[in-house]
Amino acid sequence: MRIPLRSWLTASAAGVCLALASGAFAQSYPNRPIRMAIPFSAGGPSDIVARVAAQKMGEILPQPIVVENRPGAAGGIAHTYVAKSAPDGYTLLFSGIVTGFAINPVLFPKTIQYNPREDFTPIGNVASGAAFLYVNAALPVRSLKDLVALAKSKPGALSYGSSGGGNYPTHIGPELFKEKNGLDILHVPYKGAGQAMADVAAGRVAFLMTTGLAAAKPFLDSGKVRAVALTGKTRTSVLPDVQTFTEAGSPLPEMDSGAVWGVVGPAGLPRPVVTKLNDAINQSLASPEVLARLAMLNMDPLPGTPEAFGEFINNMIDAWAKVFKRVEFKGLD
Repeated sequence: MRIPLRSWLTASAAGVCLALASGAFAQSYPNRPIRMAIPFSAGGPSDIVARVAAQKMGEILPQPIVVENRPGAAGGIAHTYVAKSAPDGYTLLFSGIVTGFAINPVLFPKTIQYNPREDFTPIGNVASGAAFLYVNAALPVRSLKDLVALAKSKPGALSYGSSGGGNYPTHIGPELFKEKNGLDILHVPYKGAGQAMADVAAGRVAFLMTTGLAAAKPFLDSGKVRAVALTGKTRTSVLPDVQTFTEAGSPLPEMDSGAVWGVVGPAGLPRPVVTKLNDAINQSLASPEVLARLAMLNMDPLPGTPEAFGEFINNMIDAWAKVFKRVEFKGLD
């Protein structure tokens, strides 16, 4: 089939104009502050890591990145807000990938108003970290075995806090722990790990499972909470006396990868914008001050490409679908 010359020229001119416009947009982007939404309240691991990354990214771009805490609906408020935003690079989401993309859409099929595979543009991984189980220091618990024994001796009397229903690892981790040990422990949801940790320290709930040291450090230093186990296959140099769940006799292989955070934008984000933001992430993760801050929180940087990040998201969605099928987690709506 022949294409008329005029039609071909028109299509070619349109393509050239689009390419030129895209190039011009990339050169001028960003020319105003960028908003980065977080699905949880201030003080928890997601909030702290997001602010560390956002500050350095803003210096590199250079435009300030304003971090906005948008907790609620198991993270659905922040995710939906970004998914429905204009794909212009000025509204981003900093999310825990397992929670926001693999777990919540399964546990909250009625509440979650976004498609994790279709409504976002992957930009880049940022960091990962093992999850610790912290207990109130006043409890007679110095090991994971002590916690199991105490919970079995007082069915229904102990409670744990989480960063909202369905959150990984603060909710899913303890539920897997309960299921594997046959325990009866009450779940108390909070809007963020910072609030939940404060109540663990005050003795209002018995324990919290959360990533790294961000929310726990002041209470560890004051002796109000104690770490008794961590996910993964090896101990950490930050708290070398803390056993892994496997060492402690209660393996949680589903949790071995720990929590992973990354940055996404709305679907349809222009490739030049994705590239510029990904470069800013990778440069920030190479800076000595960011690396030092992550090390203090017992977290690892995860520089990489948007393509590798997108593949990781899809792999997590597939992997956790199998976990839910095996342990028969039901939707929480």
